[in-house]
Amino acid sequence: MKRILLFAIFALSPLAAQAEVEGLISAEIVQGGRDADGKPMAAIVLTLQQGWKTYWRSPGEGGGIPPEIDWTGSQNLAGAEMIWPAPIVWGDVGMTNIGYQDRLTLPLALSPIDPAQPLAVQATISFGICKDICIPAFATLTADVSGNLPAEVVITQALAEVPQSATALGAGDVSCTFVPIKDGVRVTAHFSMPPLAQNGAETVVFEHRDRTVWASGAQLTRQGDQVIAVADLVPLDAKPFDLEGDDLRMTILADGRAAELVGCPLN
Repeated sequence: MKRILLFAIFALSPLAAQAEVEGLISAEIVQGGRDADGKPMAAIVLTLQQGWKTYWRSPGEGGGIPPEIDWTGSQNLAGAEMIWPAPIVWGDVGMTNIGYQDRLTLPLALSPIDPAQPLAVQATISFGICKDICIPAFATLTADVSGNLPAEVVITQALAEVPQSATALGAGDVSCTFVPIKDGVRVTAHFSMPPLAQNGAETVVFEHRDRTVWASGAQLTRQGDQVIAVADLVPLDAKPFDLEGDDLRMTILADGRAAELVGCPLN
């Protein structure tokens, strides 16, 4: 197994490239293993000071900066799929945040342009970290990921924490209604599913295929296995728009577990 930390630049802004970021211990790339399609695997690992947090791809109503990666400067890289482990939820009602505490390991499935040629990545990461205040941060990492190495334990652990299929956990009878509102569309989802946790509050997160479409926190009602979740989706121009059920993804979070429903048939 091989752990790579070639270089990292942390900054509060691009003009202060040498500044240290409070709360951030390290950022690194680890590599090893292949996915089911034979793509080489790697992972971005952000290690934070105790009690600090960073964000999921959908950071919640409290705002926040989810990790984004610019791959400019990589060699022989056609694309990279970010594979998100289940996050945690914190904050007050109406101001929830969604992310990770103390460390984020973000697995990546890398697609080379030519599998027979060397693959080198340069990842410029922008993200936010938060304790009492939230701080924007940047890291630039490089690594040669051409080797056929066994998977790092941290990658295997992170992949084991990826949300499960809600259908595999007993979800069914999924349907949605879409109603235009002044600045977008209100979605009401109905589905049946056993509770993810017996003693933990559940959170449902709606996401649109278009990442620029904002989704409000969902209002959740559960009676036994029957669930109703309502959220507003607002595009950049803040107007009603045509919404297709295939554009939606719902993630149910509870007590460190997560389940995912992709698509929602129109009722």
